[in-house]
Amino acid sequence: MGLVTVLGYHFFVKSFPGGFIGVDIFFVFSGYLITSLFFIELEKSGSFTLLTYYKRRFIRIFPPLVIMIVTTLPFTLLLPSDFRANLAKQVAAAIGFVTNRFEIQSGLSYEAQQTPQLYIHTWTLSLEFLFYLIWGALLFILVFWLKKQGYTGKKLLGQTRFIVFVLAVLTSIGSIIYLEVTFNPNYLSYSYFAFASHAYPFFIGAIVATVVGVRISDKQKARFSNYPVKKTLLWSGIPILILLLLSLFGKFESSWTIRTNLILTSVLTAILIVQFRILHERTTSPEPKILMVLADTSYSVYLFHWPVWLVISHFLPQVFLAGVLSFIVSFTASAAVYYGIEPYFHGKQSVKWLMSKPIYGGLAVVVFVGLGVMGTAPTLSKTERSLHEAAISEAMVSLDQKGQLGQNLYDVGNNINANTSWYNPAAGFNTSTDMRLKQSTSISDKILNSSQTVLGDSVMVGVVPYLATILPDADVDAQVGLNYDSVLASFEKHVKAGTIGKYVIISAGANVTSDMTADVQKIIDSAPKGTRLVFVTPYDGKNKVVLNEFNTYLKSLQNKYNWLAVADWASYIEPQENRLWADKIHFAGKQDVAIDYLNLLAQSLNEIAKSKGKP
Repeated sequence: MGLVTVLGYHFFVKSFPGGFIGVDIFFVFSGYLITSLFFIELEKSGSFTLLTYYKRRFIRIFPPLVIMIVTTLPFTLLLPSDFRANLAKQVAAAIGFVTNRFEIQSGLSYEAQQTPQLYIHTWTLSLEFLFYLIWGALLFILVFWLKKQGYTGKKLLGQTRFIVFVLAVLTSIGSIIYLEVTFNPNYLSYSYFAFASHAYPFFIGAIVATVVGVRISDKQKARFSNYPVKKTLLWSGIPILILLLLSLFGKFESSWTIRTNLILTSVLTAILIVQFRILHERTTSPEPKILMVLADTSYSVYLFHWPVWLVISHFLPQVFLAGVLSFIVSFTASAAVYYGIEPYFHGKQSVKWLMSKPIYGGLAVVVFVGLGVMGTAPTLSKTERSLHEAAISEAMVSLDQKGQLGQNLYDVGNNINANTSWYNPAAGFNTSTDMRLKQSTSISDKILNSSQTVLGDSVMVGVVPYLATILPDADVDAQVGLNYDSVLASFEKHVKAGTIGKYVIISAGANVTSDMTADVQKIIDSAPKGTRLVFVTPYDGKNKVVLNEFNTYLKSLQNKYNWLAVADWASYIEPQENRLWADKIHFAGKQDVAIDYLNLLAQSLNEIAKSKGKP
């Protein structure tokens, strides 16, 4: 179920916006299996060999990971260069099992990437690796200490089981407490990617393993064999239904998701493990072979699915077909790895075809191409670079208007930028006069003699350097990553402080939230008397369905409020989306596109200036 929800989230995110809970389902099962296997080894041999345990875990996760990276790297050449930005660091983070730290430092997630990263999904391996490392060491120390105390045989097993249960309970509670204490709604990346705040699923799984492991006692078998099937189905059906609802309606950006929903997911998964273990004892028919194959290949399918999806979905815009094809390709590659290559690393069989010269030659070519791809990959994507340049340019334009001291700083800044890779005249390092000559729509004096407030996300960040040419005195609050929730908070803050302008431009929505229409209505309701609002329709070439609905709603408001106008950027840019960067959202640094955007703003402002404002 964990794999299904994750694939649903990645392939069909609009239908399964909460499918990321599958990761926590994985984590619970991982904690359960690892701890169960520990007890089996302890029961069999009366000891626990730490180095053997580490070797098994390493061989299980590392070779498939390396194979996935090596075989997918050459295919990244089919994608725009933005997808390969910082690729060497991504690969290093993946094989070093520190992708979670990489994502925490960059503040990213699947929901907040300007351009999707090829190996972001390996963050789960970072947490898995840490769990294997820490939990294995703790179990080894525990067994070593108990044996020193004279425990052997069944007494050793029983005492170990009890202490592991207590330790897993305390660790789970400690991780949840740490999550709640350190939780910051403005920094979801830390709470989600950090091991300390996301370790509890593993230990909840470990708790279940101490009670109902893979191998159970004869007494438990007898009890389970008499357990009512209807009761088992009921206690299986309810958790599955709740997990399905969380997959269908959950939102990553919601505080409830990380603080409660993921914890609930872990508990429900633990209940399901117990119920499935009971059901296993109640049924005599063997499991369907397809389920066994999916279970065997699930890890490799998870590894392959994300980069495969990025390549296929780039060329196949039909989401359903792209998702189906991505699964087929991922499953085929995973089956080849699990059944054809992994046995060699586990010493189960000698795979002769792996030793052939054509395979060695092909591998050498693939590795060579992969190294070339990493070596030539840009440090920043064009989108990220353009946004950085826009921020610098914004500061330069601001300094240009600050008198002699500002002019001195402006000159120094230009000299610095002229000698660095940041210098790019097309990104906005020019004078207000140069821009004004290219601006076709002028702003009426009525607007210029009034106050203006501009609130926006990363799209507006790219426009700000040019915005000063039409609204030189506007109060601008634009930041990368803002959504309508944060724009509403900023708007209300300005209203409360009495600093909101008579003309307000709001450009947001590319970062979709579930309550954007409600936020817009709150902005309208809380706007002071005399306010005139201009909303810009957001555009995302990869998320047209949701935004089209929202944009239709925005445009309908013009008929309801005569003091509100809509600059329909989405309709304007859709037929010519090739003018945008590869993410099909941003255009920072593309002066001709920015001028078109400003013209739409100017037209809407001039139109709304004819009204008397909010009554």
